[in-house]
Amino acid sequence: MTKIAHIAWRELRAYFTSWMAYALIAGWLFIAGLSFFVALRLGQASGNFQFAIVFANLVISFLLIAPLITMRLLAEERSAGTMEMLFTSPLSEWQVTLGKFLGAWIFTGCMMLLTSHLPFFATHYGSIDTGPIWGSYIALLCMSAAFVSFGLFCSSVTESQVVAGFLTFGGLLISWMLGWLNQPGASPTVAFITQWSVFTHFSQMLQGAIDTRDLVFFASVTILFLFATVRVLESRQWR
Repeated sequence: MTKIAHIAWRELRAYFTSWMAYALIAGWLFIAGLSFFVALRLGQASGNFQFAIVFANLVISFLLIAPLITMRLLAEERSAGTMEMLFTSPLSEWQVTLGKFLGAWIFTGCMMLLTSHLPFFATHYGSIDTGPIWGSYIALLCMSAAFVSFGLFCSSVTESQVVAGFLTFGGLLISWMLGWLNQPGASPTVAFITQWSVFTHFSQMLQGAIDTRDLVFFASVTILFLFATVRVLESRQWR
């Protein structure tokens, strides 16, 4: 655990010593603030404040932010030639994978924490149901774990950070598009396909109902891509 924590701390420190991290945080807060302002104005006009607008826009923005967060995790080690040095510590593939995953995931958690003041501001303009709000934050954390694990996997299969970023964005975009098929009256086949979309499960949790099936789905996706990343790292021994 100490080795995993050390790697996670190293990754987290690398984020906060880079200008890109602060640019991502600034963009994230700008989108959150703008979305909150729009939701507030719409709520004043209709008399029904919908905080879900804020989370919907944050999720869409995360499609672009997640690849930028994860693209360097392992691709940078490969391109710099420090991958082999990383494993001479000695560190196992699982320790490296979990350490880098936790570092990136904690960084996304810090970004979300910076928006936690918005629900308290909303209470000054009327009463709101806090259940869906905190349920949405849990959904964001679950979704970010799945995104980070997938991005980490994409970063493990290439030496190019740009390629890793595009692979991550492409995969997340496909997952988002699958969610578009989730329409009332859809055939059983289409309904089955949409269940593989991360955004389908996020939309269900956005209503404030934390279903065990949704939590199991996010946990399964996260573990699957962490395992795939470990297998990619292990394959270096045979090259």
